Amino acid sequence: MKTNFEIIDNHAVNLHGVYIDLHNNFDFIQVNNVQNKVVIDFKRTSGDWVKTDEFERLKFEYNNVLFEFYHKGNPNAQKGDAESLEGITFFPSESREMNDRMIPQTHPKVNDDLIMFFEDGKIIRIGCAEVQLTAKYRNMPED
Repeated sequence: MKTNFEIIDNHAVNLHGVYIDLHNNFDFIQVNNVQNKVVIDFKRTSGDWVKTDEFERLKFEYNNVLFEFYHKGNPNAQKGDAESLEGITFFPSESREMNDRMIPQTHPKVNDDLIMFFEDGKIIRIGCAEVQLTAKYRNMPED
């Protein structure tokens, strides 16, 4: 797997030298599946602790998807828990039966999957050739 970002402390990413706290500053919006691509969208949370110069939107775009695993999580969870990322990790594809662990790993290995864990128990695990993260400020046009 190739990426244009690094994972920091299993709850944040580094994109071109910019630290992005996914757990505290962003809310999960949705997953879109189109042909051999998956896009996961996040938006800046509305909390007063979020810096005003924080990105407005984030998109993880998975290209050449080979594997997908989704666990819905708790349907009775609060909205905030359903939107809040608990952790993010690269994990070996040969261990796809394990979806409850994190590895403190900044960069992926060739055959790793990317796993996202959410506060409500939701899990998104995707194996692919490449993941590109894009970040947009409020006044930037959509792709």
